[in-house]
Amino acid sequence: MLAIVAGFVVIAGGGVLLNARRARRSAPAGEARDDTAEYLTMMVGVLYALVLGVALVWVWEAKDDAYTNISAEAGALHQTYLLADGLPPTAAQQVHQAADAYATYVRTEEWPLMEQNKPLGTQGWTLLHNVQNAWTSFEPTTNAQQLVGQLAFGQISVAYQARHGREVAGGRGMSGVMWFGLLAGGALTLGLMFLFGVERTGTHLVLALGFTSLIAFMLVLIYALNSPFGGPLGLNPASFADVGVGG
Repeated sequence: MLAIVAGFVVIAGGGVLLNARRARRSAPAGEARDDTAEYLTMMVGVLYALVLGVALVWVWEAKDDAYTNISAEAGALHQTYLLADGLPPTAAQQVHQAADAYATYVRTEEWPLMEQNKPLGTQGWTLLHNVQNAWTSFEPTTNAQQLVGQLAFGQISVAYQARHGREVAGGRGMSGVMWFGLLAGGALTLGLMFLFGVERTGTHLVLALGFTSLIAFMLVLIYALNSPFGGPLGLNPASFADVGVGG
């Protein structure tokens, strides 16, 4: 990420120096254009900042939703696992095996697909149904077992809803239109610094480097957050590794 930002900064710095050299060779007509350049750069910069803000909020909320669903799903599965300890050994073992099979499948099979934004298929739902079936196949004989079963079904319902939310979050990326607006707006905003030069090369260089590094960092950050499960900032399946802990 830092290497990409640094690359944009180097390119911008080289562009400023080349623009300054070109300006020295041209007629000294830039003085009358400074006010116009300042006004246009300010207006375009404000509008582009709004676009960047909307995009950043969008991807941040999408990733936060994904994290919430993952925590809810893994937590509900863990509670289901623990509640099975109130059942007879045979029934408890069936629930534990079903829960472990589902958690293992999410970690090893589904997560690589989510990192690549690929569809998950139906096998995960089948394994989650198996967890529910492990509970429905047992007939409670005491009030305590009946209460445990009711609590477990409530947690399974939470797991179903959270799994659906996790699948939706995997495909909730920004549209191509939004990406076009970000890239085109960034190019226009930075291009104004070269179209309308600043007389003092040092000042122009500092402004260009600072502005370019900020825009590049924001674009890279938005790109990294746009994929909740992949990339350097992607979520990990560690929560599902703890499903059987304490059981």
